[in-house]
Amino acid sequence: MIDVLIIGNGPAGLASAITLRQQGASVMVVHRPADTHKFRAGESLAASARNSLTELDVWEEFLDDRHEPCYGNASCWGDDRLYFNDFIQSPSGLGWYVGRPAFESMLTRKASAAGVPFHETDRSFRLHRKDDLWEYAGDRLKISAAMVIDASGRNSWLSRQLRIRRIRRDEQAAVISILAATDPLDNRQSLIEAVSDGWWYASDIGEGKVARIFFTDPDLHDRKSWLDPLYWQNKSLQTKFIRHRVPVNRYTEIVPLQYTSAGSHHLEHYAGEGWLAAGDAACSLDPLSSHGIAFALRSGIDAAMAAKDRLEGISSAGNDYHEKIELAFRLYNEQRTGFYQRETRWKDEPFWIRRHEEQMMEIGKTQRQN
Repeated sequence: MIDVLIIGNGPAGLASAITLRQQGASVMVVHRPADTHKFRAGESLAASARNSLTELDVWEEFLDDRHEPCYGNASCWGDDRLYFNDFIQSPSGLGWYVGRPAFESMLTRKASAAGVPFHETDRSFRLHRKDDLWEYAGDRLKISAAMVIDASGRNSWLSRQLRIRRIRRDEQAAVISILAATDPLDNRQSLIEAVSDGWWYASDIGEGKVARIFFTDPDLHDRKSWLDPLYWQNKSLQTKFIRHRVPVNRYTEIVPLQYTSAGSHHLEHYAGEGWLAAGDAACSLDPLSSHGIAFALRSGIDAAMAAKDRLEGISSAGNDYHEKIELAFRLYNEQRTGFYQRETRWKDEPFWIRRHEEQMMEIGKTQRQN
């Protein structure tokens, strides 16, 4: 028997595992095999994540990996002009473009060194509650655990098994292009540009490579176009700034297009009898916020501390954790709502109508609560 079983080996699950071992709890991480055919684009990590990395005792290791610094961002949003936000002037300092494989490898090494066992399975497994314990039965492994942390990502494996309602804010998806050039442009700022049917993002990801991502609603594009790389390239050429940030006469795509869910949604409950959800399994954040990895680390640490408290007999631990994540999502959603409100150039286009309608619903909900 172990204290806590963790489902998922992403940043949230690894943060939970490391924290629990720091607290002396016994842990096991169950996870799916890595998708070796999928290229993982880098993500932005805010400077504020330093606090979480320090708590996990991996700050020096993070610096040693020499992730590309992000000196700021530029945005064409709510106006035809380009605006710059210089991180050097921020009290928190610079951010980073994080290579996910290297970042997760660092956390995995830390967890392994702390004595965390990992069990990889590509088969289905069962998890049910019996006599105040969770019974796990899967490929070559049967084990009991007092608590479970669901860090399975947007899949939210445990919450689906428990039929916890997931509240979707939108159906946004991302079309990801990874491009490279022998003579790349030297630009350490990310770029965001709003267009009539979504928004574009571009950033360096190191080694002469650039991630160019389009965020949109899938139903705004027919299936034939959706699967056609030239369709997305031509759409990028219609932009005002992205086409100059990633010029097609200099950059070429080096991996097939990737499509992934990028919507904003959250669970109705983040904790229950003997379980907690962390990271994307609890709340999937709009990439516009740039808080994805930072939230995964913070919620992973907080879920671990809540699990420890519950194991020590503090009955309110789960509810306290739920309220903490609920507050974090509410603050995030207020920020997200305000950002989408700023863009009014295409207020009659479906993509923006949907965001503005949601904003009006949120405003009405807040007014009723007050």
